[in-house]
Amino acid sequence: MKRTFIATMAAALAVALLPGVALAADPPANDDFDNATTVTALPFSAKISSAGATKATDDPTACHYWGESTVWTRYTAQEDGFLRVSSSGGPAIGVYTGSRGALALVPGACTYNTGFSSDVFPVKAGTTYHFALIENYAWNGREFTFDLATIPAAPNDDRASATVTGFPATLDGDLRRATSEPDELTASCGPEAGQSVWYRYTPDRTRSVQVSRSDSTVVSVYRAADLSEVDCQGTSDYYGAVFTATAGQSYLIRAAQDVERAGGFELHLLNAPAVKPGAYASPDAPSVFDDVQFTPYAGDPLVRPLASGEIQFGDGATASFTGTQAVSHRYAKDGTYTVRVTGTTNDGRTGSTEQVLEVATHDVKLTGLSLPATARAGDTKRIKVSVTNTRYDEDVRVSLKRRTTSGYYEEIGHLTQRVAASPSGKVEFPFAYTYSAADAAAGQVEFKVVAELNRWDFDDAQPADNELVAVTVVRAAAKATANAAIS
Repeated sequence: MKRTFIATMAAALAVALLPGVALAADPPANDDFDNATTVTALPFSAKISSAGATKATDDPTACHYWGESTVWTRYTAQEDGFLRVSSSGGPAIGVYTGSRGALALVPGACTYNTGFSSDVFPVKAGTTYHFALIENYAWNGREFTFDLATIPAAPNDDRASATVTGFPATLDGDLRRATSEPDELTASCGPEAGQSVWYRYTPDRTRSVQVSRSDSTVVSVYRAADLSEVDCQGTSDYYGAVFTATAGQSYLIRAAQDVERAGGFELHLLNAPAVKPGAYASPDAPSVFDDVQFTPYAGDPLVRPLASGEIQFGDGATASFTGTQAVSHRYAKDGTYTVRVTGTTNDGRTGSTEQVLEVATHDVKLTGLSLPATARAGDTKRIKVSVTNTRYDEDVRVSLKRRTTSGYYEEIGHLTQRVAASPSGKVEFPFAYTYSAADAAAGQVEFKVVAELNRWDFDDAQPADNELVAVTVVRAAAKATANAAIS
């Protein structure tokens, strides 16, 4: 019996002395929810250990559902306000209300960083708040500092206490220290963003203002006189709010976020950039036969659309437009025209730019296709094509095509010639074709001629008059006479 006891103790000692093998620590006193450390007065700061901590089967998973161990503290708020909770050198933190087995996560009160965690959240007097200090891994027990303190609400939490700002200005703060007032204005672009702070701006002169941001803060602007919304930009807009501030009138700027996203923010009041409206012309190299479609655009670095504007076409004609509505215009003669586009955005910024449009009508016409009405197999006949041109000297390529039995046209020859502009002249393109036995078997040959400008910068203004089709009836070759055979 004595030998068995000695052997057992020796084995246990040997295991304890093996390198890399650690004996499990006892769970800390506040390992379980029911034994949470109670904080009675603030500010509070204490060393807490998570070494040996475990996870109860009914521990909540609303914050860090993958956490493997928890230790607990609790505090009953003495008054309405805000608390800052943090752990230095320790685990993440989830804050809950309610009772064991029915704990509810305080909205937004869940930190995800370990090593240093901090959060701010509102509290109600008489409510008990339970703090779960969560380790991702049960073996990661450590000692850390836990702090809990009251902090004041943002000084501009209420609309009536809006911070007066100058221009330009940087506006920053922490929306976790903000609440929603009973008569809180709802931003049209972010109705869920209820935690807000306010700023008041009264310009000394009329200017276009941009309220830029670097995060997802919902920014809305109101006229102070009647609380009508001037502009609103939600979480997905990168550039922030833009508005025209009239000298002497006061404006309220609201920075807000929903409880889950609330955090630090930074806004900047700046001069809004100028807009440089223009219009896309289609076609961009028109002729006098084209109805040119001018589609306006704002040319705004803040990507705001135009509300309205006017286009001066450069030939004395003008047209108004709304939004990006396209405007059509046909020029009566060739020339270089300066097109001026003036436009205004919904936020009141107006700008204008000029652009040059060249109208040049390059147009040649096929006026004749001369070929024999009939021919025999073996005959070689001339085919003449006539091209006229009254506008600009052009290099013209004419192709001669033959229709195949499958129905498409194959090119059988082409010629390129200079066709000078002439009021009444024309240029002949001479071709020749030898009719075949296959043509005779088919009974005819259908020819097509196509004229094209031999250039890359302009197309023919009226391509419909650049094609002609004609047919030659083809018979078999004539039989040789007897005398011709004898000789």
